[in-house]
Amino acid sequence: MYIMKNNYYDYINSWIIQSTMADLRWWLLFLSLFFPWVIWWKIVDRTRVFEILSYGLFWSVMATWLDLLGTTNHLWRYPFKLLDQIPSLLPADIAVIPVLYMLNYQFARTWKSFIIGAIFLAFLFSYVLEPIFTTFRMLEFMNWSHSISFIAFFFLGIVTKGIFQCIVKYKKDIS
Repeated sequence: MYIMKNNYYDYINSWIIQSTMADLRWWLLFLSLFFPWVIWWKIVDRTRVFEILSYGLFWSVMATWLDLLGTTNHLWRYPFKLLDQIPSLLPADIAVIPVLYMLNYQFARTWKSFIIGAIFLAFLFSYVLEPIFTTFRMLEFMNWSHSISFIAFFFLGIVTKGIFQCIVKYKKDIS
């Protein structure tokens, strides 16, 4: 029995040491998968939770799809990921990006304030977070640039807000 426990312990220990779990980047990605949602839950407007969450889930699906499209077409790649089996950067696609855009959607009541927030988020993602991820070898551009990312994040933010304003207006009109 002692030999079995010892072998099991050795197996788990070597797996952790040899796997990416021993890397601080893995823990950063792991925590960024949950931490944004905890913050969001604490500050979300409970009267609009369905609308805001729908907006965020739309962003999540769109970010994941576009990320897969970019990695498949060799525009960028992720040398270091949370899960090797998934080609996209899952924490960014389903947590960081949607949550920050949901916060902008919730707090920006006018188009002007939303556009300012969208510019800020596009700048944050493109010129702050992407270079950090590049420096730590978590992101590698192949046929892409930070400027293209900025335009894409900004444009998608504006289009998504427009789509959801139409949905909310339509819902009010049929009620």
